[in-house]
Amino acid sequence: MFYGTFRHAVDSKGRVALPAQFRRDLGGAVIAPGSENRLVIRPAAEWQDHEQHFRLTADSSAAQRLYVRHLYAGAREVEVDAQGRILLTPEHRSFARIDERAVFVGVSNVVEVVGEAVWDAEIRGLNPETFTELGDRLSRAVSAGASELA
Repeated sequence: MFYGTFRHAVDSKGRVALPAQFRRDLGGAVIAPGSENRLVIRPAAEWQDHEQHFRLTADSSAAQRLYVRHLYAGAREVEVDAQGRILLTPEHRSFARIDERAVFVGVSNVVEVVGEAVWDAEIRGLNPETFTELGDRLSRAVSAGASELA
């Protein structure tokens, strides 16, 4: 289980410290592009489950093929160096709008990584009232068996 928010500096080579709280559970993990300008780090078992949902078949649409192609093209195994850092490729940094600082966000079964400016802009718009409203809408959707917010 991953939770919490951690901000870390990115060096000129694209290396950034992986939060110590996440390291022990990320052996064999994969980092790949995710939604909303985020990179997603999935533990090995989570990545395997994710892969099962995105296998191409003879019936795959052009949109599915495009998505899967870019998902796998941007995926890399997470390698942690002796200083506890991971390398974010230039493509990863561009995709997640990461400049000098990256924000790691624990989101239950995965870790998201995003540029600090993107994260700050998002949380500025999330006040207690908005957070409560989103939580209430999500609770109603889950109770009704819906998979999306109404």
